Amino acid sequence: MVDVLIQTHNEQLNLPHTLETIRGWVNKVFVVDSGSTDGTQKVAEAFNATFVHHDWEGYAAQKNWALDNLPFESPWVLILDADEACSPELVEEIKAIVSRLPDDVPEAAFHLNRVFIFMGRRIKHCGYFPSWNLRLFKRGRAKYEQRLVHEHMIVDGPTGYLQHLLLHEDRRGLEHFIAKHNRYSTLEAHEIYSSREAWPGVHSFLFDRMQRRRYIKNRVLPFLPLPWVLRFIYMYILKLGFLDGRAGWYLCLFISSYEFFIRMKYTELIDFKGRHHIGIGGLAVDEGGLGAVESAPQSVAAVIAPPTPTPVALLPVARTTPTTESEVELSQAVDAPEVKNEPLILPPAINPAVPRSAVFSPNRHTSPWTFREKVTRLLWGAVESTFFRYSLRNAYGFRAFLLRMFGAKLAADVRIRPSVHVEIPWNLTIGTQTVIGDHAILYCLGPVTVGRYVTISQYAHICAGTHELDSREFMLIKPPITLGDDVWIASDAFVGPGVTIGEGTIVGARSSVFKDLPPWVIAVGNPAKPVKPRPFRSPPLPPPKQGS
Repeated sequence: MVDVLIQTHNEQLNLPHTLETIRGWVNKVFVVDSGSTDGTQKVAEAFNATFVHHDWEGYAAQKNWALDNLPFESPWVLILDADEACSPELVEEIKAIVSRLPDDVPEAAFHLNRVFIFMGRRIKHCGYFPSWNLRLFKRGRAKYEQRLVHEHMIVDGPTGYLQHLLLHEDRRGLEHFIAKHNRYSTLEAHEIYSSREAWPGVHSFLFDRMQRRRYIKNRVLPFLPLPWVLRFIYMYILKLGFLDGRAGWYLCLFISSYEFFIRMKYTELIDFKGRHHIGIGGLAVDEGGLGAVESAPQSVAAVIAPPTPTPVALLPVARTTPTTESEVELSQAVDAPEVKNEPLILPPAINPAVPRSAVFSPNRHTSPWTFREKVTRLLWGAVESTFFRYSLRNAYGFRAFLLRMFGAKLAADVRIRPSVHVEIPWNLTIGTQTVIGDHAILYCLGPVTVGRYVTISQYAHICAGTHELDSREFMLIKPPITLGDDVWIASDAFVGPGVTIGEGTIVGARSSVFKDLPPWVIAVGNPAKPVKPRPFRSPPLPPPKQGS
């Protein structure tokens, strides 16, 4: 026989269809609920299922708790979502397995092939089918791995595959479907930020679809240019999503926007170094009472259940001056609660008489770039990371052509290696016969002017951008950099914003230049200082003519 485990939260519309397909041929049904407020409990009891309340711990933890604590009796366990139903053919296939003695079945678990029903149509393409999910297993032989989202089961023993279909159809409508994926995108962004997927090895990457898919989603796709466009091309064209008609078209568009959500939320986590209070609330409460992901000092905190089913919104509190040290540190994130009977600790540069609105900007992370600049930078990033980066090593003219397309002013015979990174090429001017070595960085937030016959060696960094030190918001400033003719910036040297290096000057390897340098000197150190004049040999005279 087989026992069934179903996880629920407000599943009144879906649960009757699931329970109807398992009525009469299973031993016990456990419905583990995390605080439904609709008629989920009444539906479960009407089908004689055992209804158990357990506060939400997370997708994997909730099921693992049930597997460890509920009184399962049968040697087999079948796990179903509340929006899944067994087809009649799958029912017969499962009954044939669980009716045998467990020792007579060599497999410890079986994968079920799930078909997704979207907008009334079974999706047979888009990369959504076949969709193998391990759901039927011998009791005690499988548990879920600990992940925030898209968790899989770890099985002790060999596994098999059933041929007939598990039907996946959420009857709560598109609004719920969209909100659920909004939550999933938050969880995936946290997964990418806090726990990088390890390299599974060549064999697993080539032959284990799950490991390959996870590694690509976690370590490759988020860092490609326009991953949402690549996802749409993959689903709609490469995976023949167009064969699923209108439903396939809408699904591919939606999942590509889902990738866009992940990228935006991942970028936000990077901007705030994982300390921003990003909520996983909203409709998440309708599926298990997820609270907000609170910031931790060194890592993203675990997702935990709130003390009450109602989420507490984290809203900034308007005050005229900072009240605690923690509030000053958090700045525009979430204001810390006022602590009484503690001394005020304020940065010395902040006058308590000055209103908070005059000290802190409304949005610390307001972009200094126009929309047109953002779009152009995005396009240049796509070109640089593909055509520029992977061009032939000696294709100097081709790379110069690409830079000129984006506004760079390059003279003839400029030689730039393919591994060079150029930020904002339209701020770059380079004179004739200049050479830029491997892995050099031309960070042209402000104008960068490079003269004639200049050599910028490998790993050198020319940085025309910094931030206002006397501003709490560290506002971006873009002082220009000028390198005169015949200058040599040696390996791994750094040239800071606002610097002018005179004609013929050499900056030694790994030196850092923060102030202007005069012409025709050799400068070394951190900060770089002239140590001696630069000798200069005139070109040799031509040999005298015969008879002269």
